[in-house]
Amino acid sequence: MADPAEIGVTNLGPVPEGMEFYEAIASVRVQRKHRINPAYHSRRLTYCEVMREICREAASERPDMAKIADLAAAGFDFGKRMDARMKQLKAMLA
Repeated sequence: MADPAEIGVTNLGPVPEGMEFYEAIASVRVQRKHRINPAYHSRRLTYCEVMREICREAASERPDMAKIADLAAAGFDFGKRMDARMKQLKAMLA
């Protein structure tokens, strides 16, 4: 079980019983703190750049690609949250 103290910090909580994973991701979309900008190119091999590349690749007229782009955006937000939390924990050790 996830640490309840991390909800809202590194994640947005568990998937509610009876709800599909993507439904849960979509239901917390408004709670995302970090917005993905697929047009930005860091030119670095990072998690966030992978998420941007997925969004760029998914940008098409096919309706099934919108779901993939939304999942990448959620992953981007969660990755940024985790990065900030790791920096915070590292600073506590210093």
